[in-house]
Amino acid sequence: MLNRTIVTLLGLIAASTCAHGHSATTQTPPCQAADTPGGARDIAAALDKLRPLLSDAQRAALYRPLSDASAIQWSNLPVGIVPREGLRLGDLDSRQSQAAAAVFDAALSACGSLLLQQVRLADDYLLPLDKRRIGWDGGNYYLSVLGDASAKGPWLLQIGGHHLAYNFAFNTREPGATPMFVGSEPIRFEIRGSLVEPLQAQSAAMSRVAAAIASRPEARLSGTFTDVVKGVIVTSEPGKPPTGGTDTGFPHTYPTGEVDRGVKVGTLPVEQRELVRTAIASFVQLPDPGISASLLVAYLEPDALADTYVGFAGSPDLGTQGSYVRIDGPRVWIELVVQRAIALPGQLHYHALWRDKHADYGGEVRR
Repeated sequence: MLNRTIVTLLGLIAASTCAHGHSATTQTPPCQAADTPGGARDIAAALDKLRPLLSDAQRAALYRPLSDASAIQWSNLPVGIVPREGLRLGDLDSRQSQAAAAVFDAALSACGSLLLQQVRLADDYLLPLDKRRIGWDGGNYYLSVLGDASAKGPWLLQIGGHHLAYNFAFNTREPGATPMFVGSEPIRFEIRGSLVEPLQAQSAAMSRVAAAIASRPEARLSGTFTDVVKGVIVTSEPGKPPTGGTDTGFPHTYPTGEVDRGVKVGTLPVEQRELVRTAIASFVQLPDPGISASLLVAYLEPDALADTYVGFAGSPDLGTQGSYVRIDGPRVWIELVVQRAIALPGQLHYHALWRDKHADYGGEVRR
């Protein structure tokens, strides 16, 4: 069972960060940490209930061998550009969908499950607005199990599609909840009578950090930011759609030293350090605490937090294209960037990424 101190810490911080996700017409449930959080056993049990409901072809799509090549097959691009493998959620009938939802509930916090739903809704919103064969569709999200979820060996659970990639690792060298990519186009939208803003909690928390440090010259990062820096590798040619888009750049290298990394959190006043804690938790709260609570403790350990850098570029309020906020710690790497929208070019959209410098893919993938 997860240490109660860890559970309490995650619950207190996560509840506050998810509570900021309220909008005019939608309510975001707080991400309370349970006394008996989920984890590998609960997820495996939920998968065992899903498995007999699937056809042979669906089971073959869901369960695949764990390898370096299969682990890095996630992307932030729509499936019309980067096809996915796995069990397509749009192909499931009502019983199968209900069983798949139980897998999500075991693997994700309330906020993580809600984000999955809202990101899929965003694709549904775009579907009638952009007739190109890009792959907008809330059905184009996939569930994969890499390895044997019933064994003691390492295995990964992947949930993803356009604008979402959850990569959770079990029985691995390190606790693994990363890489995690989340995005939102549009930033906010109304669908089926509800106003939806998928990354409101994360963008608001990162914007508050940027605003707090904006007066410090060393806080401003150099360069121009068109996407997250440590994301998937995408090849673009003028006049052509992007190609590629898997994590072939892994293992990534990260900045060192003190130049052009932003402000060291240890130099910030208490109230600004708290803003950084909240921003980190807004991402780490998305998996079930049984997966990510120990990571949050590692990131917020006093020496680790003091040695973390925060920096930004563009507008601290994230209101302009190219605005960017980064948290760069001994282990944690979180970044959020504002891009021009693809389906609605007059608007903006978000890309955000959380990586763990030690434990992406649970430390199992070595390239």
